[in-house]
Amino acid sequence: MSVLHICLELDSGCGSSAGTSFYDECYQKVYKQFLAFLYSHPKFPLTISFTGEQLSYYEETYPEAIQILRELTSRHQVEVLGGGYYSPIFPLLFPVDRSGQIEKMSALLRATVGKRPRGMTLFGSIWDPSLVTTFQSCGMEYVLLDSTLIPSACRGCYPLITSEQGKTLKVLPLHAEFRPAPDEKGEAWIARVQRAVSNDCGDGDCDFDPVAVISLPVEHAQEFIKSECFKYINTLIEDSTQCQVKFDLPQLYLKGARRFLPSYIPAGMDGQVSQWARKVYEKCENKSRFPVTIYDFLNTYRQNRHLYERMMYISMIISQCHGGDKQRKRFAQEKLWEAQCGSNYVALPLGIPAIAEKRQNAYRILNESEKMIRDSYDFSESLTNFDYNGDGLNEYICQTEKFHAVISPLAGQVSELDIIGVSSNYAASLSRIAQFDKQEDAYSRGMFVEHLFEPQEIQDYFAQKPVGSGIFSQVLFSEKKFDGRRREIQMEGRGTFSAMHLPVSLRKTFIISSSGFSVQYILKNESPFPLKGVLVVESNFAQTDFAQGAQQYSAELILRGNKKAVPADSPYTADGGVSLLQIVDNADRISFLFEPNEECGFSSATIPFRRLDAGNKIREVSRTLVAGFFWNVDLAADRAMEKTINLSIMPVKVQAKKRSHGASPKTADC
Repeated sequence: MSVLHICLELDSGCGSSAGTSFYDECYQKVYKQFLAFLYSHPKFPLTISFTGEQLSYYEETYPEAIQILRELTSRHQVEVLGGGYYSPIFPLLFPVDRSGQIEKMSALLRATVGKRPRGMTLFGSIWDPSLVTTFQSCGMEYVLLDSTLIPSACRGCYPLITSEQGKTLKVLPLHAEFRPAPDEKGEAWIARVQRAVSNDCGDGDCDFDPVAVISLPVEHAQEFIKSECFKYINTLIEDSTQCQVKFDLPQLYLKGARRFLPSYIPAGMDGQVSQWARKVYEKCENKSRFPVTIYDFLNTYRQNRHLYERMMYISMIISQCHGGDKQRKRFAQEKLWEAQCGSNYVALPLGIPAIAEKRQNAYRILNESEKMIRDSYDFSESLTNFDYNGDGLNEYICQTEKFHAVISPLAGQVSELDIIGVSSNYAASLSRIAQFDKQEDAYSRGMFVEHLFEPQEIQDYFAQKPVGSGIFSQVLFSEKKFDGRRREIQMEGRGTFSAMHLPVSLRKTFIISSSGFSVQYILKNESPFPLKGVLVVESNFAQTDFAQGAQQYSAELILRGNKKAVPADSPYTADGGVSLLQIVDNADRISFLFEPNEECGFSSATIPFRRLDAGNKIREVSRTLVAGFFWNVDLAADRAMEKTINLSIMPVKVQAKKRSHGASPKTADC
């Protein structure tokens, strides 16, 4: 076998939004030690990857480290890899955003370490063949990819080359299985890597020099630099007589490589991520002959896909904005790139979906981006319908001065509600999963979700126990009327009620205004028998601020003419007499004012959601405030009932101003 080249890569191990405290910790515990060691051991080669925000922070906070890094790079001892500035998931981006993020990172590296990168890493090794053309046009010569993506027909320890539309890109496989174990001796580690490479390459070809690129996550690097294995590696490097193993930099290795193995690498991602992509929070081995992609992952985790849809929408309107204020457009695009950080979608190293706090932070950034792009031209309010989420059905997109909302035909609910520029997505509520929350929700928790329960089921619903199907919470509504000019949507859902399977229909009309929604309901008994039940209109307010926790929302209602505070820490039910409800987001000072046209019953509760975090621990990650209005239903055959709920969304300070100018008594009391 030819000489084995080993390239050690120190990986940042974090998404771009990890935060300055994490960057400081990494510097003090890892980077400072490595830079000092490398400066005093000029023969030791090391490849390093940073996120854009991380390197920018070090440039500002630790300029002496950047100076040392610049010198190490100039003497070809260190190679700093490129990539996307905000560590995005490249296959999810438009080409303009892909190249923009790469160029921003390359410009930063040129300014700090003095060299433009020739190679790059990918967040979670999330790959698609279409990336070849973008990477090549941005001056990238090679990419590091997890070895699990390499087809079995290819030899994973040889340098590969892949092509797309006449463009080529070199690929070096990353071998996580070659990482030294904590107590592994240096000789044993080298022998283990050599055996694995020998088994992979067989007798080998004299024209190919095998290579093993080994990524060292920053969280393990502190122990590695103190290990016996690290000392042994340094001894081998200092001993120029050894010839079986050579420690190298990827760029120098590729410069001396004589041949590359042509290969086609299909779309895929790191094995740590792909194992979670088939079933919700269950590890699954991929036994099919098709690779698992990031789109499989997003289709499994609904809330992560919703964030992707929102990101793509903002990217679309920015790309379609021509003329206007260029400075605001640049700022909007910068905010868009920030929200594209891969850690907002996938939590590494475990590979599970990002927690709600990450997603809500991304929504907030996207809302800032939309505000800036709106300010760059003459914005006009609109209601449009198109396939927003790629499911083959038209959703309804509401664009008003204050908010962006998406109304889905599934359950006819508001599936997304973003307050522009000041808050996150209030409709991004989770649903309970039995393995974490001990109960299972059979529907998506959005806003204006309707249930029709039998009288004996309603008490279980008040206690937040899963009850029946709720009929309309799982029905696909059909469009009956759409008027974009008047901002009116009329849809109808049908189902069967009770064990008698009585046919019922619910006609639902949204009228969108600048300040909110007016939703009219017509519930009709389509059967020849009388129908008795309880109609519930439920709205779920997701946690958007994670500093105040459970105290983010406070609620008051008008009950039989009197103001009453709704307890936030326990379920609450009023059997009737409710004429007004105000929910206040205490973090962002937003007021949601519900006003039914007739007095009704009301129930509320706060539901916690528990999930796995990146450290493989189950903990509470989010909460949702559930607010439901209900009416008793007693309909004879072929009879109908009509109800209406008005929702007004306004800043708290605006509402206070209205009170001082003679608001109605009900509004003033709330």
